[in-house]
Amino acid sequence: MSIHIRNFTCVFALLSVLVGPSASADEEPVCLYVGSYHQGYHWNDAIERGLESSLSGACRLERFYMDTKRNKTPAFAEQKAQEALSVINELKPDVIVACDDNASKYLVAPHLKDATLPVVFCGVNWTVDAYGYPYANVTGMVEVAPNRAVVQEAKGILKDARSFAFIAADVPTQHKEVQRLSIIAANENLALQSYLVDSLSKWQSAYQKAQEHDFVILGNPIGIADWDLAKAKEIVASDTQKLTATFGVYMRPLVVFAMSNVPEEQGEWSGQVAVSILNGKNPSDIPIVSNQKWVLYVNPSLASQLDFVLPEHILRRAVRVK
Repeated sequence: MSIHIRNFTCVFALLSVLVGPSASADEEPVCLYVGSYHQGYHWNDAIERGLESSLSGACRLERFYMDTKRNKTPAFAEQKAQEALSVINELKPDVIVACDDNASKYLVAPHLKDATLPVVFCGVNWTVDAYGYPYANVTGMVEVAPNRAVVQEAKGILKDARSFAFIAADVPTQHKEVQRLSIIAANENLALQSYLVDSLSKWQSAYQKAQEHDFVILGNPIGIADWDLAKAKEIVASDTQKLTATFGVYMRPLVVFAMSNVPEEQGEWSGQVAVSILNGKNPSDIPIVSNQKWVLYVNPSLASQLDFVLPEHILRRAVRVK
């Protein structure tokens, strides 16, 4: 349930947040999930499922969606943060779970730092340096993709690889991925060409150009306004000439092999931490951690289209994508 309340002034909302939750001992605790994106976004839906499983019976779970994947301007994000503050003032939650970077950037860091209200973050990509975590009232799980493992696996398969391309949506999280991949490429003596695009036609053009490199990594396309998975499959079927890979589960039908985080892990961990906080533990006593689980996938039909034989050690461990 997404709640939108605009009846309180920003100052009043902020003061109430800083005072902290006021539920009496005999009331059901309230946990508020603040998602940076929208309901229906596959990755975050999976995080929510994990969160729900961990919080079942521990608190009433409410939700607020900032919708900043489809609406990318800072002004929009700042407005949604103010709406979230009003929701917080109305619900007076006992714990907030803040998912993905924009919830930390626009809500937690500017408005909830060192407040009484406990916050558990998840889905923050690679580093928390931009937000200055930890705070006295904040802990969480950093999302680390297995992109080094993907690059090393592809390089190992090809033996003589010299360069690779990365294609994704032109959004902040994928800019972070480019920065990380640049470091990995340098360490692996590989040249990296990145293509961050905002339309499907540009994605197709980038995909065609990417075939000039030894292998291609596909990043998250969410943020491409006219993204169409079925059309992307057609493009891949007609234009693929090189080994392709991804570290995102959504793109696994479009690549030869994938290594992906398990989004439910973040939700489950966040819920477990929220329960610990409800039971009296201080967020400052809970260390910030990184996700630890990932799954390997292979697409045999696409591999056979390329007349490509994957190594046995991959085939033995991988889940087949139909």
